[in-house]
Amino acid sequence: MSRQASSQHLTATGIRIVGSAAAELVARASSHLEPPPSGDVLWAAGFRARPRIGSGSPVPAILHRLTEVLRREWDACPPLGRDQSVARPAARFHGISWDVMGEAGAWMGELVWRHRHPVLAGTPCTTHLIIEEQQQHTRVSLASAADGGQTGVRGVVAAGQARPLLLDELRQVVTLTFDHFNGAPIILTESEVAPFVREVLLSESREWPVAVQAPLEGDLFVVPPEEIANELFGLAPLYVLERQPCTFRLTDAIGDRRLSAYFGALRVYREEFSCADRSDDHWLLLRDRLDDPLERAALVGRVARVVANRHLPMQGVRARCDALARMNAPTPVTMPTPTVEQSDDEATPPPSSDAVPSPPIGAGLPAAVVNALGELPAAMGVLAAQLRDLSGTIAHLVAANVQLSDEVARLRTTTAIRATSTNAMERRLAAMESVLVPAAESEEIDAEAERDDDIEDLEDQPTLVDAVRHAASEYGDALLILDSAEKTAAESPYADVDRVAAVLQAMAYVARRRQEGGLDTGMRAAFQELGVDYRAGIAKSTSERLRHQYEFRDSNGLVHLCAEHIALGSTYDPRRCLRIYFTSRAASEVRFVIGHVGRHLTVMTST
Repeated sequence: MSRQASSQHLTATGIRIVGSAAAELVARASSHLEPPPSGDVLWAAGFRARPRIGSGSPVPAILHRLTEVLRREWDACPPLGRDQSVARPAARFHGISWDVMGEAGAWMGELVWRHRHPVLAGTPCTTHLIIEEQQQHTRVSLASAADGGQTGVRGVVAAGQARPLLLDELRQVVTLTFDHFNGAPIILTESEVAPFVREVLLSESREWPVAVQAPLEGDLFVVPPEEIANELFGLAPLYVLERQPCTFRLTDAIGDRRLSAYFGALRVYREEFSCADRSDDHWLLLRDRLDDPLERAALVGRVARVVANRHLPMQGVRARCDALARMNAPTPVTMPTPTVEQSDDEATPPPSSDAVPSPPIGAGLPAAVVNALGELPAAMGVLAAQLRDLSGTIAHLVAANVQLSDEVARLRTTTAIRATSTNAMERRLAAMESVLVPAAESEEIDAEAERDDDIEDLEDQPTLVDAVRHAASEYGDALLILDSAEKTAAESPYADVDRVAAVLQAMAYVARRRQEGGLDTGMRAAFQELGVDYRAGIAKSTSERLRHQYEFRDSNGLVHLCAEHIALGSTYDPRRCLRIYFTSRAASEVRFVIGHVGRHLTVMTST
């Protein structure tokens, strides 16, 4: 009796599994990773794989590199092979499932890997990889998903940063191509622009987006084309206009400057492009936004979502096995009852006592119940339609609430900026009035007491360092304030602390919008909308010696070039002039990194 009890297992769903391997099967089933649902997928692409050198199958090289990558997080990971499945129990930030089916020449392998988001801390992601080998052709399908989809990663920027880590690893050992493109930029000369528009952009058979990068004056590029081509690999091929005159040829061929790419911009043309489209139907990053890695990540996230819909759902090993099981399942066959013609004088034989006739559905129930059961399918259909309408209404309300919250935050920030400007003007007027009033009208004792009261009031007011420390604590998700910023704030005699606090609040607001991919007009316009004077960099004529003063070191020893700055005041008097030097393009950092809050740094025109 004990032996029988040890060879069976009752699952939580009530299924009893009997056999010597019952416990092992239940453990595998409970910890096996499932492929992510289509709604959670952020990035998906399909490739054809070939060996980098020679001929043969690229599968051994792919499996070897996959094993190396997985062992970085799981030291005990066995080698991935063609004939053996591998599983690691699923958890929030780890878990591996490797399934195989078939044999060489007609083989499939499927990997589901749970790991952390490449950039966004504390966010789990799932990479789904399918390898299909058919004779001499090998196809690799790759997808990246996050719990909750784009909502789970707080916007389109992190969605664009969720590109699978395995992609770059696989490109090092095999040659991957998508739609015959190998990921290298395609250079267009002046004579090739018009045929490109006719045969590529206007092609009715084109199923993928196409990116076009324009040069600056002097035929230079804001971002190296190789870097952009790598970020868009698997999503859209990149065509690069060789020289600035090519941009005029592109405008001539399209017939509308608003649909062209020019002055260092990047344009992504969606499929089914026509010269009569609206300009906002096709994504455009102007040169000042193209230089921002978060703006490019937002673009990649939008393009990836469009492309992913063409690759989903991905049919892996488990999906194929389930489909085969359904196909091979026996179908019950109902034999028709033969009909025997009888003459009038033949008696109908009595029914056999062994046969038990099946009662009709609803037999024994009241007529009202039977009628209600008949109307149930139609009622369920109406209920399903109502639930779909309700779901759409809720989604619309959520989107409207997000927009309303953003507008409220913008209005609060704008109001704070304007209020501090008004207060500053009132203080300046009061100071001017105190100068104009004759000193003789006041007694010396009263003046002495008034000065003492003013000193006490100043001691009670928050200092510039207090404002900086408060911002570091309150807006830690948007602003990274270095120790050097606190030090320079302590040394600054700038008096308008409230205005600095309001500007730091505005910077946090813009940084959050940027993280979510909501800066459709760029940072300069976003700050200008709030009444803040933002400047994208320092003068090109600044010498190398003076450029070093814009370099600030964080707690990890990493040096940040904080050339972007917010200007408060137009003079060089440190009591009425302050600069906030920061960078929005720090490596592996989505926050604004603030290195200096205080005096105007030394330039050629200042002392």
